[in-house]
Parts: sequence; C-alpha cells; structure tokens
Amino acid sequence: MRSERLIRYAAVLLLVLVAMGYIFVRFPTEREDTSTLLDFSEFYAAGDIVRHGLGNTLYDLRVQAEFQLRVAPVHAFYLRPPFEALLFVPLSYLGYRSAYIIWSLFSLALLSLAARLIQTNSNIIEALLQYTRGIPADYGLLLLLFLSFEPTMNCFLIGQDSVLILMVYTLVFLALKRGRELEAGGLLACGLFKFHLVLPFLMIFALRRRGRFIRGFATIAVLLVGVCVLLCGTRVIVTYPQMFLNPEYRKLMGFQPEYAANFRGLVFLLTGGKLPVTPSAILVAFVSALLLWVIAKKWNDNELDVSFSAATVATLLTGFHLFVYDLSLLLLPVCLVCGELAKRKALLRSTTLNATLFVLFVPLVHHLLIVSHLYALMSLVLLTLLMVMLGVIIQRPTGKAVDERLSREAAL
Repeated sequence: MRSERLIRYAAVLLLVLVAMGYIFVRFPTEREDTSTLLDFSEFYAAGDIVRHGLGNTLYDLRVQAEFQLRVAPVHAFYLRPPFEALLFVPLSYLGYRSAYIIWSLFSLALLSLAARLIQTNSNIIEALLQYTRGIPADYGLLLLLFLSFEPTMNCFLIGQDSVLILMVYTLVFLALKRGRELEAGGLLACGLFKFHLVLPFLMIFALRRRGRFIRGFATIAVLLVGVCVLLCGTRVIVTYPQMFLNPEYRKLMGFQPEYAANFRGLVFLLTGGKLPVTPSAILVAFVSALLLWVIAKKWNDNELDVSFSAATVATLLTGFHLFVYDLSLLLLPVCLVCGELAKRKALLRSTTLNATLFVLFVPLVHHLLIVSHLYALMSLVLLTLLMVMLGVIIQRPTGKAVDERLSREAAL
C-alpha cells in the first residue's frame, strides 16, 4: 500500500515537473521576441521602478514602457495598486528570466498550499473518489487538476498573479469556517490588488450587515492605502483612479469586454458592442446589484461551503474586469460545492453541475472561445454553476423538516 502511494506521488511529481518545464521552455529566447508575450514583464518593471525610488512615476505609461523595454516588448501596463509592486522589488534584483522562474515556482508553491488547505477543509477527496468510481484519489490528483485547469495554466504561462487571489479567498473561507469574521474581512482586503474581484464580495457582507467583517476589511484597507502613499506620494490617490477613468488610457490598455466572462462581457457580446457606454453600464450595474442582493439574502451560515461558493462565483460575474486567468479562483467554489454534494451522495446525480464542470475543465473549450473572440460566453457557464449552488442552498431541509424526518424514521 505504501509503495503504491509512493508511485502515485512520484507520477504526480513527474507530471508537475513536465508542466513547469514546458512553462520555462516557452520563455522568449530574445528580448525582442514577440511570439511569446508575458504579462510578467509589467510586474517586473513595476518592481524595478519602485526599487529605483521612482514610485511617484509608477503610473506614467512612458516610464513603464521605458522599464519594460529593457527586458521585453511592451504589450501590457501595470494596473495594480502600488502595494503589490513591493512583491516584485526583490525579483527586480535578478535577471528577467531568473525572476520569471522564481515567480513561477512561488506561484506553484502557493497553488500547492491552496490545494492542500482546500483538501483538508472540504470533502473534495470524497467527490473525486465518486468520480473515479473508487480508483485511489488523493492530494496528488487534486494538485494535477488544479495545475491543468486552463485558467491556471494560462496564469502560469504568462506570469500572471491570479494564484494570489485564489490563496486570499481560501484563507478568507478558512477564517469564516472558524467563526473569525474580523480576520476574514482583513484577509479579504489583502486581495485589493484585484479590487474588482474583492469589492462585490464585500458588498454581499455589507448587505448582510456583518459589522466585524467590514471593520476587519476597512482596517487593512486603510493600512494598504498608507503603504501606497508611502511608495508613490499623495498624488497616487488621484493618478491611480485616472488609469481607469481616463477614456484614452482605457483604450490604450485594451479592456476588451468580449474576453470577460462576466455580465459586462455578456452584455457587450449580446448587443454586438453597439449599446452606448452609459446604458450598458447602468444595465450591468442593475443586474449585478440584484444578483449580489439575492446572494446576500440566500446566504445560510449552516451551508457555509455552498453560500461562500455562490458569493465567490457571483463576485466573478459582477466584477468589472475579468480575463481567463482570473477564473483560477473558480477552483475553490468548485471543490466546496462538489464536496458538499458528495457528502449528500448527490454529486453524480447532478447532471447540470457535471455538464458545467465538463465545459470548465476541457481546455479546448477555453481555447475555441478565445480564438473566436467569444470568451464572454463563458459567463453563461458561471451563471449555470451559480444556479446549481443556489439550488443546493434552497433545498437544504429546515430544522423543523429535519425533526419531522427523524421522528418518522424513529417510528419506523
């Protein structure tokens, strides 16, 4: 039995090494190579700018372009808040290739840790066993599923930071599971480097009037604003929002809604992009607010795993900006809802969920939608997944129903 487990772990390690080897081999061989463009160049440049004491120019696109051109062609700009740039300052002391390798290994370590935490705090292994019909399934298989998930692989290939947000949400879930709402709010604020994937989740807790959660969030958020001011000066309070409010900047930075698997992308796709900006924004805001209100109303603390999952998927759908790599966050809610249904022996009977998971975990589907400029249609898959989660919450027997069922069983 022990030798069998060692063989399985060795096989997993080999596959992980092959995947990481493929990632490293794809690294551009020359600085001017445009065949493989990495988003990592924007993070590396941001770290380099801060390291040289030029934080006050961090959002000057000409300065960003100058620093990026030292290592790679310019194809994207650093849009995160200044505090995240601190992560890349140590990497900027290394050569570009070495920094990319270290970042990839760091991301792999985070993904591995997230997989372990999810495994030990959910019923996902039981779910995998039901899918494999009893064939051994353990942490190694879970890690392979995490790494082979197309959004996760895309994140690794271009050097993105989405594994960080997966880790943040995993820690938020664990804090809530332990009843530590103040801590959970503070942890969520650590994800403000992708504020568009955090604020909708915060709104759900605001609608639920969870004061401790809000206070925890606000405390860390204020500290992070202080860090930003220290790095870039007080002008950052104006210059950073301008990156998103200035229409010329938005056009230059290429927020392409047809690639966003959320409500904004879906509205853009269904209207052919012909709906004016203001009516489109009002429609998306209304639908988003309605969905967040529904999630807040349906939240059930007795169904924490599924309620948290529904809130996470709703956050992805209602966030302003979303690319394929951001869907790495889906790994957490998928594991939680599958684990809960496995516990109820209802996983294999959920045809809708299984069809949704099939679409999500087939890389070809993601690829075809991307090359067809139709990736926004993936929002329909997320919406279907959300409906399944809401159905699980609603179908939970009430305390009275449980008592009546137990009475009937006792009488028999």
